[in-house]
Amino acid sequence: MADASDNLTQQPVFSDTRSHKILVVDDEPHVRQFLRLSLQAEGFEVHEAATAADALNKVQSDCPDFIILDLGLPDLDGREVIREVRSKLETPILVLSGRTEDAEKIAALERGADDYMTKPFAIHELVTRVRALLDHERLKLEQVATEEVRTGRLRICLAKPEVFRDDHPLDLEAEEYDLIKILAVHGGRVLTYAHLECALWGKEGDAKLDWELQKLVVGVRRKIENEPSFPVYLVTEPAVGYRLAILPDRDGAQVVFA
Repeated sequence: MADASDNLTQQPVFSDTRSHKILVVDDEPHVRQFLRLSLQAEGFEVHEAATAADALNKVQSDCPDFIILDLGLPDLDGREVIREVRSKLETPILVLSGRTEDAEKIAALERGADDYMTKPFAIHELVTRVRALLDHERLKLEQVATEEVRTGRLRICLAKPEVFRDDHPLDLEAEEYDLIKILAVHGGRVLTYAHLECALWGKEGDAKLDWELQKLVVGVRRKIENEPSFPVYLVTEPAVGYRLAILPDRDGAQVVFA
């Protein structure tokens, strides 16, 4: 394992001039086949690995734009694969696992995974999350001086505390704006409760802060969502955290990082 991981070097993980290359890492052949056929139908180039060793070698040799990773690999736990990759690369990683325990999800995200889905899964949702994370990675790699993030009917300014819905300004409190800005900067990525609490208040882990975060989320949803009880923008990943969903804009175009 050391040889493969030690050879990892920083590589571009996104290109607009070619099909995005996805590495599917799973020891179950039928899962790999289903993902390969489904993702190829969406225009992706798909590579496969059945073990952690093979995955780390292919990260080095194939330079994938995206990794879909099972945790239950025969030679090494998938969380260690995340650690090895993330120590060298920023390639987006979506965990796709049969492990449903909240502690497993949090551990994978804290190791550096960008998102977590459990099996069984809906391929439409998986493709949507893949595209959202690739859009966010494009923004980072282009190193554009980003001033705003647009998703759906929302326009979130990053240089000043302003959020618009259908071009109408929303009256957000300072902490409400801070929360949506943090989520916007990481658009599409799940942020754990601990991550958000540290970013907002510099500490995490007690019941009072958990309650404050929940109240803050409720307040933001009342202002940005059509139906706050059925949010489409500020989405909960139960017992794990929150993410800002990357949605087409109101005219049907893709999300824009302006």
